[in-house]
Amino acid sequence: MDSTLSSGIWKDSFDKLLVRQPLLRELNIIKQNVRASFNIDSSLENTNPNISFTNIVEPLKINARFCDIVDNPNKPIKVISTPHTKDCSTHLFRCALSPITGSQLSLFKDIFNVGINMYEEDSEIKNSNSEPLLNRPECLETKSDEARQGKSSLLILQPGKWRKSLVFWRRIHTNEALCDLERSVKEPRVHENNKLDHKFLCGRKTISNNNSVSSVDYEKQVLMYCQQSKAIGFDTEYDFPNIKGASKIGEGVFGEVFKFTGRTNPKNEVVLKIIPIEGKTVVNGETQKTFEQILPEIVITKEMCNLQFCERNSTSGFVNIQNVSLVKGVYPQYLINLWDNFDKEKGSENDHPKIFKEHQLFVVLELKFAGQDLSTFRFTNAEQAYYAFLQIMTTLAVGELEHQFEHRDLHWGNILIKAASVKKIPFKLNGRILSIPSKGIRTTIIDYTLSRIKFNKFCYYNDLSSDEELFEATGDYQYDIYRKMRQELKNNWTAFAPKTNVLWLSYINKKMIDCVKYKSVNTKTHKLYVEKLKALQNIILTFESAAHGVSYVFGY
Repeated sequence: MDSTLSSGIWKDSFDKLLVRQPLLRELNIIKQNVRASFNIDSSLENTNPNISFTNIVEPLKINARFCDIVDNPNKPIKVISTPHTKDCSTHLFRCALSPITGSQLSLFKDIFNVGINMYEEDSEIKNSNSEPLLNRPECLETKSDEARQGKSSLLILQPGKWRKSLVFWRRIHTNEALCDLERSVKEPRVHENNKLDHKFLCGRKTISNNNSVSSVDYEKQVLMYCQQSKAIGFDTEYDFPNIKGASKIGEGVFGEVFKFTGRTNPKNEVVLKIIPIEGKTVVNGETQKTFEQILPEIVITKEMCNLQFCERNSTSGFVNIQNVSLVKGVYPQYLINLWDNFDKEKGSENDHPKIFKEHQLFVVLELKFAGQDLSTFRFTNAEQAYYAFLQIMTTLAVGELEHQFEHRDLHWGNILIKAASVKKIPFKLNGRILSIPSKGIRTTIIDYTLSRIKFNKFCYYNDLSSDEELFEATGDYQYDIYRKMRQELKNNWTAFAPKTNVLWLSYINKKMIDCVKYKSVNTKTHKLYVEKLKALQNIILTFESAAHGVSYVFGY
């Protein structure tokens, strides 16, 4: 962005902002010589003015620390994400968010005493070759009802982990976040309970047939699933050398994700999902879960994993949980070092784990490593993707039949894919054996934060009836699915409506067609199976459940 824009869409109001450019540029809110982004995920090309668009391979991840100032030329520059849509006729900057930072432009009015008219058009802009900040390409044919009516949502989130994206969005859309830009990026981000205006999920709920859940001792239930009588020391169980070859591989609003080599079998890679609970400290913009709220996630993970051993309905397509622990204390130094390494290399959006004190409790889930998520996996061709889709649909069908299971958040970040040596993946539906060609891969469904199941006369679910932010968000077909779910359930989240699984299957199938990566796209096999995926997409919403879809595809 340069001063030539002051006579364009921003009119005279932007002239006043120009005097603030040195400050803004120092904070990395605006950059010199910013070019239009032709990468669907980020303005990667703006890190190097000489880079060719055709050389862009991997998009950068959005970084909450977009205020980092890099003086070392050998250190990668953290760039500002600029999502865009190809072949769009909409004028540059005709949006409610800044095309550079994604921030609400109206926030700068009070801070810099500048009145900005975000929607005012100018004739000079018609000759610009820049692109606007809009939804991703896969969303063009599936715009929300609000978008079709010409309305624009200020809550534009990234695809994938929506809760994490929402917290990031809040951080850069508040005056407090803008003030934080002036602080050193070396300072750990610690949110104080009495200073943060935050919202959170309505929370996990548990109901029984006789509504007697008030008598449940949730802490005791958690300890029972952990096979413990009390919390054990965090550093006793998860410091070096108890876990070796470890690294941090991900994060979410819930906490941190690490991977390490199995204790008994070096070939068995284990994922640690570490969730702080029962504390008063606000973590990553959210209140910590209670024993009552974490118990259903433990139960669902355990019971869906146990479906691989079920006699009548079985699948190995749900994540394999190997252990669950309740631990207490500060973060082990070994894990803190791994967290710092991740932060230096990729940039963390989470609060530093040093914020946790000696009395902090954590639930640690040990899960079998199941590969890359669907958004980053590269298929050989559409045939491989087609059979991966059938694995996912059949896994959901098994869950429906055995536990009235609905995932309710099956975006492409919650499907993992890993190489498989077996030629066929076995399933059982109502006692009937069904084998699906693996085509060299195995799929795994993870993350049951929003899921609903019926087990032992208890219904475990997440009450989203008043979580309005989730249903106001746009930015991907994913966010339309949440609204369609609410409509299907009539906002009664205790109900069993397997149609919600079908909605997510429609989303996944669309990703298979339009968005996932393929190594070979010019072969007859690829083109044939692309047509099969498209044919399935045309009828998939007529299914009443995933089990109905399996019955249709396999003809029984």
